Amino acid sequence: MKRRSVLRLFGLGSGALAFAPWMRSADAQELVSQIADPHLILELEKLKKEPTARAEVKTERGGPRLYLNGEEVYPLFALSAELLKTVRGYRQAGINLLAPILGLTSAWSGPGKYDWAKLDIFFLRLLAVNPDAYFLPRLHLNAPRWWKESHPSEMIRYALPYDEEEYGMAERIGESGMNWNANRDLWDVSLASEVWREETGELLRAYLKHIESSPLKARMIGYQVSSGMTAEWHYIGSNYLPDYSDPMKKACGTLPEADARLNATFGLLRDPAKERKIIEFYRCFHAVTADAILSFARIVKEETQRRVLCGSFYTYLLENVCIQEAGHLAPEKILNSPDIDFIPCPYTYQHTNIKGLERWESDITDEAGNWLGRARGVAGDGGYRVLTESLKRYGKLFIVEMDPSTYLEPKRAGEGGSGHETEEGTLRIIRRDLGNMFANGIGGWFLDFGHLVPPFQANRGWYDSQPIIDEIRRFIELGRKRKDLNIGSCSQIVAVYDAKSFFVTGHWKAEEPWEGYGISVSDFFNHWFLNSQARTLHRIGAPVDYLYRFDLNSQDAKKYKLFFMVNVFFLSEREITHLKNVFRNSQATVVWFYAPGFITPSSFDLKQTEDLTGFGLKILEEPGPMMIRSRISEKINVSFGVRKSYFPRFAVSDQGARPLGYWQDRDEVAFAWKQHEGWKSVYVGTAPMPVEILRWLAQMAGVPLWSSHPDIINATEDAVCIVATERGKHVIRFPKPMVPAEGGAALRLHRMDMDFGDVKIFTAPPAAKETTF
Repeated sequence: MKRRSVLRLFGLGSGALAFAPWMRSADAQELVSQIADPHLILELEKLKKEPTARAEVKTERGGPRLYLNGEEVYPLFALSAELLKTVRGYRQAGINLLAPILGLTSAWSGPGKYDWAKLDIFFLRLLAVNPDAYFLPRLHLNAPRWWKESHPSEMIRYALPYDEEEYGMAERIGESGMNWNANRDLWDVSLASEVWREETGELLRAYLKHIESSPLKARMIGYQVSSGMTAEWHYIGSNYLPDYSDPMKKACGTLPEADARLNATFGLLRDPAKERKIIEFYRCFHAVTADAILSFARIVKEETQRRVLCGSFYTYLLENVCIQEAGHLAPEKILNSPDIDFIPCPYTYQHTNIKGLERWESDITDEAGNWLGRARGVAGDGGYRVLTESLKRYGKLFIVEMDPSTYLEPKRAGEGGSGHETEEGTLRIIRRDLGNMFANGIGGWFLDFGHLVPPFQANRGWYDSQPIIDEIRRFIELGRKRKDLNIGSCSQIVAVYDAKSFFVTGHWKAEEPWEGYGISVSDFFNHWFLNSQARTLHRIGAPVDYLYRFDLNSQDAKKYKLFFMVNVFFLSEREITHLKNVFRNSQATVVWFYAPGFITPSSFDLKQTEDLTGFGLKILEEPGPMMIRSRISEKINVSFGVRKSYFPRFAVSDQGARPLGYWQDRDEVAFAWKQHEGWKSVYVGTAPMPVEILRWLAQMAGVPLWSSHPDIINATEDAVCIVATERGKHVIRFPKPMVPAEGGAALRLHRMDMDFGDVKIFTAPPAAKETTF
């Protein structure tokens, strides 16, 4: 239908255009001229009558909550590689919040030349299918080809040889202008480029001005700024050691040689006395990425006058790929920014490390053969890669990206995990994902790659079947209860991590070819101490909080009874003093992994470690297996750890300590505990510790275990999600009466027969009276 016919059909002749100021603009007339479907004109006319949308995140009743036009809404969103093909199914499931992936630079044809019509039409087409939709688009800011050709000196330079086929890749443009090859093309701009930031910032400002003056502002509730590898602000080409460009030299000064970056001088650790320049380079390198994000976030807030949300991928710590190059190691900058409202992140992708299983399976073991648990799949924990309690404390709404492939995907090598290939398995996984989101008091979105070919082969939406749609709808109904629930922390256990310790630990490439890892591009500490240890932390059978070390405060010593200090290796004297003050006379149990406080800004300092932990220690410089043989009791008699030899290791030489385990290759204490300054100090020289030991430590610390089994328990004050990792009769003891989501009595004690992978949801009923039993 021609433009004249469209205008006549809907009464949008010259009189209508004169009546609507926006429709008189050149942008509007250009847009109307490109619309062939009269129904899209109708959607545009409807929007003109609507008020401007407003969205904000407020911290209330225990945590961050999403408000839309003054009303709290359950923060469940949806997006897809081809959203136009899946939006109908999402609407049937009850999801009206959409997060489209937008290739913003597709509208940028030259300096100051922008054409927004195709992007506008994309949104109108979505509204034609779901008239109730609101949008939180992901704006991809990778430089377009013409810009890269015009600015060769702003491009990333690599220290290592790279595959030529990965450089200057052909564009693969999707429905919304997204170039699906942009986020892995090595021919990309340095994130330190001031020219790129300035000119891409002008593009972003122009787009926001356009939306602010268009009817679409009635449905735009925020923006996510994205760039880098996989659009998650991982540095492009991290496999080849970026970035030796002129912009990075200007930002960080003299850049270290590749060999210095790749090789730590003391085994698993960097010596600050010899490698301070390397450490400071990485600090600057990661600040560059965070500053780039914040420069764009600031523009979003300025141009929208803070009426909408702004967010970004960042603060990943667990399973952060190529961590020294692609990591998110400047989290304070993002967390402290008033311009960042939400932080999304996919949940665990950890694959199996068991020989003989398919890569996409999810079972994880240590090298002593202990089953640690599952990441994805049926009975997997679906654990998060960000530290959720820290995000809450900064008022950031965490949005978990749920992207498991389902039984609708014929190519089983997707990301669903063990058991996803059946309908029942898929439903258990979806139930777990949505249950974790609900119980943790966070946001979430589904990301559907079912139409992205290659590599997937479904050629339909992964979640576009009636059983899945019905399951999602049930959780949306449950989510409406959140308004009446306290989403604050109820945990007595906390795992504490430090991002900056990765500046002083061995490079991720030192682990090539990652034998037994089940995941590539990972370093020793991230894989074994963070990722694999997380599998058993999730299975303690009681809720666990996750926190950055710099957020630990004196109130935490009153709240938590058990602290896992996972990788706090790199500490200043001031930071040591702070930790000692937090724990002194707290009666807490504090578990120190490997080398707490051993690395100072200027040197190694074993006395600082001894002062912090209370243990007498000695350094073992001879390489040996990171394996401990432990005998805590008749029932807990187990070895755990990693068979490969490393150095340095540490041994407890304190006669006042109680030995709990020894290094496998020598009679030196590697695991011990003692009383120290009014708290229990536990030292362990390796990871991951199996769940039997974690449950024993929890009981020793006085933490009530909620389940009689090593179940996965996610909880806030008024909501719980339980995933069974063993079949049998489960006895669940809550700290207060809770009601099953499917209905029943408010009880503290629940007895249930649960199968492997069963998911149970509980809530605290309003004004519930405890029932005796």
